[in-house]
Amino acid sequence: MPEALPNAFAGLDLLSSSVILLDASYAIHYMNSAAENLLAENREGYWTTDDDVKTPELVVDLPKRTTFNLIRLREYLPLGQRVESFALDQWQNERWQECARGTSIGSQRLVHLASPVTTGRLRLRILQSAACPALSEVGVFVSGLL
Repeated sequence: MPEALPNAFAGLDLLSSSVILLDASYAIHYMNSAAENLLAENREGYWTTDDDVKTPELVVDLPKRTTFNLIRLREYLPLGQRVESFALDQWQNERWQECARGTSIGSQRLVHLASPVTTGRLRLRILQSAACPALSEVGVFVSGLL
């Protein structure tokens, strides 16, 4: 297994030219906290909400339908580990369908999907958080670990 893991990230992150969609109430713009930071390779930036918003949702709008089976999430750890549980949904047949659920994210959470997903939209729902979440990455990949 250790030898296979680097191969999972051999390709580019499939979200590199995507757009993040947020509820207007989440769109705060503190230094280094813009939603675009979730798609960048810059680990100094992150996305967060106002302090009283602990269960936000964000939608990644992909430029075209994309197939993937691995999702990488990262929290911005200089602000602490905050997320306690989350869910990921795919847009299928004109509605959201949950494709994964997990507990803490921390420095890096790899979510291996049971089967590949092909979708044009991915939604991350923070279900429980100790404080407003501070995320530094959402990425999707095709893993050879099918």
